[in-house]
Parts: sequence; structure tokens; C-alpha cells
Amino acid sequence: MDTKLKKYKGTVCFASSAICVVAVTVSIIVGCMLALAYNLNYAWETEIDAISENISILWMVEVAAVLSAIIMLILAMWKVGARDEEGNISLNWFDRLFTDLQVVGGGFAVFFTGMLCMLHVDVLSRSGWYEGLLSYLTKSQLKEYNDWYKVYDSEFEPKWLETFFAILATVVLISITLIVILSLVKKIKAGAFWRHTIIGKVCCYIYDAAKESEGIFWKVMAVLIGCCLLSATWFGIIPVLILIFIFVPKYVRKYQSIKRGVNEVKRGNLDYKIPVTDNGELDRLAMSINEISEATSLAVQNELKNQRMKTDLISNVSHDLKTPLTSMVSYVDLLKTEGLSSENAPEYLNIIEEKTKRLQKLTEDLFEAAKASSGAIPVDISRIEMTSIVNQALGELEERLAANDLDVIFTNKADTVFVMADGQLLWRVIENLLVNVSKYALPGSRVYMDIVEKAGMIVLEVKNMSKEQLNISAEELMERFKRGDESRNTEGSGLGLSIAKDLTKLMCGWFDITIDGDLFKASVALNKAEAPEPEMTV
Repeated sequence: MDTKLKKYKGTVCFASSAICVVAVTVSIIVGCMLALAYNLNYAWETEIDAISENISILWMVEVAAVLSAIIMLILAMWKVGARDEEGNISLNWFDRLFTDLQVVGGGFAVFFTGMLCMLHVDVLSRSGWYEGLLSYLTKSQLKEYNDWYKVYDSEFEPKWLETFFAILATVVLISITLIVILSLVKKIKAGAFWRHTIIGKVCCYIYDAAKESEGIFWKVMAVLIGCCLLSATWFGIIPVLILIFIFVPKYVRKYQSIKRGVNEVKRGNLDYKIPVTDNGELDRLAMSINEISEATSLAVQNELKNQRMKTDLISNVSHDLKTPLTSMVSYVDLLKTEGLSSENAPEYLNIIEEKTKRLQKLTEDLFEAAKASSGAIPVDISRIEMTSIVNQALGELEERLAANDLDVIFTNKADTVFVMADGQLLWRVIENLLVNVSKYALPGSRVYMDIVEKAGMIVLEVKNMSKEQLNISAEELMERFKRGDESRNTEGSGLGLSIAKDLTKLMCGWFDITIDGDLFKASVALNKAEAPEPEMTV
């Protein structure tokens, strides 16, 4: 549809332009005929009626030609400059020429068109039309005309060639003028008229350079212009030379220092710092390069840390999978050797069953950690009452906590306990925290669970004393397969806290661990939900 509309506008513009050229050519020729007719009619004391009638007819033709030219010019100017799908007007090679050159070229075309009027007058003065006008003169008028006024006859032969050249040259010059006018109109529509002038180009170039330079351009231009003005006199050239010898070596040294620093960073020396002694443009550039080096160095350190974490992860996974498998293989070999009738067979089978369950639990935790980390677990966020979930978890894990003689003290310190969470995922997070407490808390100690409100969020805090020395940071403890005891003698996969962190993140909350000596504190923060309105009773 846009292509058809563009072709339609182009056709209308071309047709109206062609008609405009023809109309202007006709108006010029008829204007020359009017000039000859007026010259012949008003050279005498009395007007000649027949010539006056010809003048009236020529005026009607002239007015019609001029009106047609104006209408067609307006139509061509309206249709020129078809827009593309994005609403932009595309400029061709002629439109991209300097506007000044186009205006000068159009001015020359108009000038030479005016000069051609003399040629048209000569052609018309030798035509049959003009001879018909001369037939209306009396013999005395004709004699006087031949003596004084017939100055247009150039006697150029052949006459048809002169006529053809005059019309062709007029059409060409008028076409050039019209093309220039339409090109200027197209530039105005595209908003590129000023930018395509010579002065506009220079001004836009200066403006763009100044805009991109952030003040450097203007400073350099001001200094250079000032130096030029000062050096124009014998008195001013001395301070200019002094300034050159003082400041140029200083800035060259700074440039060389920056270049040396860039080369050091390129070679991999990210600890190299470019000396900064001032607050100039080059000094700020040096500071930016130093900041890039620091950021790159930090990124390299993080990458090395990630590689170390991946290596530790593979090592820990291999260890935790290999340990129960080794025990299972050993006791299976013992059963093969001693037979199922051996008195030790039940004990061996119990150990194999225990290790099988441990291996199954480890595999399930590993898959759950992978799903939680990738976000592949479906999440159904709704309004959840946290106290009931905590009490339910404490009830189900009561025997496990009691086996380690742990006294859990649960307190609600918040105004509301309603949170926006997924019930199953929140249950899994609380279960992992309590299982972690049952494994690593100091037997016979107290475990504190508090629900508090912080910064518009409901936070579940779990605090306990560790039975082993916590010689590990909180960040490392939340990594996969990390435990507080680096000897890895305790039972557990080391995935519980990592899973709890990822599940909390899926519920748009945050999970944090704080270690203070042997004090371990885990915090689960979730968005607060408004409490339900009480039901109205009648």
C-alpha cells in the first residue's frame, strides 16, 4: 500500500512538473509577443484596433498560462518528497548538494532564461504572426517602422533552427530552475535545509564536535584562537611561546603516561595505576582507565573464584556420592562371601539400606538444588500464615530435635504473620533450616525462632550455637556442598542452605546468614501480606 502511494505521488509530482514547465515556457513566449505587440501598437499617436484585439487575446492566454504554472508548481511542491515506512524523506544525490550551490545554479538558470527572451523576440519578429501585425500599419507607418523600429531582425538562417534552439533552451533552463525549487522544498520538509548549506555544515560540524567533546573542544578552540590573536603582534608572540614551552611538554608527558598505562593493562598487568596529579581532562581520562583496570581485575578474581567453586563442587559431589557407594559395595561383597545365612547378614543389610537411603536423599537434594537454582520449580504465590507452617514443621521434626536435646523457643514479635509466598516452598525452606539445626546445633542448647517485621517485610530468624567451630564465612556456607565442618564427617549433603536460599529467591524474598563466633543465625524475609478483614456477624 505504501509503495503504491509513493508511486502515485511520484507520478503526480512528475506530471505537474512537466505541465508547469510547459506553462512557464508558454507564458514567456506569450510575454515576448505582448512586448512586440505593445511596442508596435503604442509607437503611434493612435492605437490600431486590430493590434489591440490581438493584445487582448494574448493577455487571456498569458493569464491562463501563469495561473496553470502556479497551480502546477504548488501541486508539485505538495507531492514532492515521498516518506518511507518510518516517516522519513529520502534525499537523492542532487538533494545532498550544498543549498548555496543549488540557489546559485537556480539563479543562473533564471538569468539565462531572461536573456533568452531577446532570442524569442528575434524569432517572433521574423514570424508570420508578426508580419500579420505589420499588415495593419499604413504605408507611412510601415516606412517609419522600417526606418526606426525594426531592430530585432538578425537574419539568422535557417529560421526553424533558431526557433527550436530558443524553445529547447528555455525548457531546459526552466526545468533546472524547477528541479532546484523542488529540491529546496524537499529539504525543508525533511528538516535538512540549514544543515545542507555551507555555513550550516560548518556550524553543525562545530556543534557536533563540541557536543561530543564534553567541553574539550571549546577549550582547545578558545586557546588556539587566543594564541593566534596574540601571536599576530610582536608583543603577543612572546607569551604565546612561553605558554607553548611550559604546557605542551606537560601534556605530552601526561599523554605518554596514559599510553604507557594502556599498554600495561593490555599486557595483563591489571594492578598498574596511571599516576594522577591534577584534575584536568587527561587526568580524568587516566582515572577512568584506572577504574576500568580495577573492574577488570575484580572480574578476573571473581572468575577465578567461580572456577575454584566449580572444582570444589565436583570434588564434593564425587566425595558424597562415592562414600555411600563404597560402603554398599563393601557390604555386598561381605554378603557374597559370608552368605545370607551369616549371623552378620541382618546388620550388613541394615547398613546397605541406610546407605541406599542416604544416596537416594543426596540424589533428590541434588536435583532439587538444580531445579531451585534454575527456577524450574512452579511457584504459586498467595497469602500464607507463617506461624502455622512453623508450628507444623516443629511438630513433624520434634523427635529429631529432641534426639539432640534441643529446646526450640518460638516467638512471634510481628503485628501480622501473613506473607506472600508459596506454601510448599516455604515449608521446604523452614524444614531445611530445622534439619540443619538438628545436625549442627550444640546438643543440649536452645534454638530461638522469631518472627519479626523489618522494612515492610516479615522475617523468620533462626538462631543456634554450633557444636563445631565455624571456620568458614557466611557466603561460603551458602554455597552448594559446603558444611561448617570441612572434614565432612557429619551426615548431610551440604545442599540444604543453598536450596533454602534459591527457594526464598523464587518467592521474591531474600535469605541471609550471619556468623558471630559459634553463633549461627539464618534469616528468611518475605513480602508482608495484609491480614484478612474480620467477617461481619449479624
